[in-house]
Amino acid sequence: MTPEHVDLVLHDVELIRPRLPQVADAFYARLFERYPDLRAMFPADLTRQRAKFADELHALVVALPDVSAFLAGAARLGTRHAGYGVRVAHYGQVRTVLIATIAAELGPTWTDAHELAWTAAYDMITEAMLLNLR
Repeated sequence: MTPEHVDLVLHDVELIRPRLPQVADAFYARLFERYPDLRAMFPADLTRQRAKFADELHALVVALPDVSAFLAGAARLGTRHAGYGVRVAHYGQVRTVLIATIAAELGPTWTDAHELAWTAAYDMITEAMLLNLR
């Protein structure tokens, strides 16, 4: 992940930050529409889950420039997700939906550079989340 990728992702997350709860709603709607079998992994009432999603996404992205804080946060998140039954294949499914959701939220400002930056960020987050589980 390049410094330019980090800057772009940080910029984007600050742009969407006021709407992160709505972004979380859109993310889960897309996720369950595309992968209905994943719905069983989540509580019936997604209110707390949406808030956790928004908080964790923001926290991980803003931690990207501080490698030790980023790795510690991602490791904790990875351990929790493993306890929920999340498998490696799920990360690819979530990646597709998350990037599509952010692209939709950013609308016409979304470019190939955004796609590369968010893909790199997501892949780095995934690697860090899985690091302690191998």
